Amino acid sequence: MRKVSVSACVMAVALLLSSCATIASGGDPSITINSNTVNEPVTITTEKQTYPNVSLPAVVQVKRKKLEGQRIKIESENYSFQDIVLRKAVNSWAWGNILIGGIIGLGVDLLTNCVSKPKQDEFDIVPIPKDTPKEESVNNE
Repeated sequence: MRKVSVSACVMAVALLLSSCATIASGGDPSITINSNTVNEPVTITTEKQTYPNVSLPAVVQVKRKKLEGQRIKIESENYSFQDIVLRKAVNSWAWGNILIGGIIGLGVDLLTNCVSKPKQDEFDIVPIPKDTPKEESVNNE
């Protein structure tokens, strides 16, 4: 009987430790958008949802699936902004999962795409006044 309970505990710990990246960073990633020069509310649109009339800095959620190349659009009444294009990196929890969780844990992390994370999770945006011709804004940068 004692061997059965020890085996059950070992199995429970193995299951809890498998898919480390999914457990530690599950859910959709958060991105912080900053600007020191925008004083008006903006509308931020991600593939996950739209955030109307928010003040900067703002934290938004992006979809974990298809993280590479995902765009965040920012709009306001008086400014234009370049889209933020996300890049992905390997989630460091995935390496621990390979060592501890093995093939099953890695499979779970691959299915949930938790082996990926945004390469950058904070962006400083630069507004371009809408009445400024684009040629001037390019030359000033």
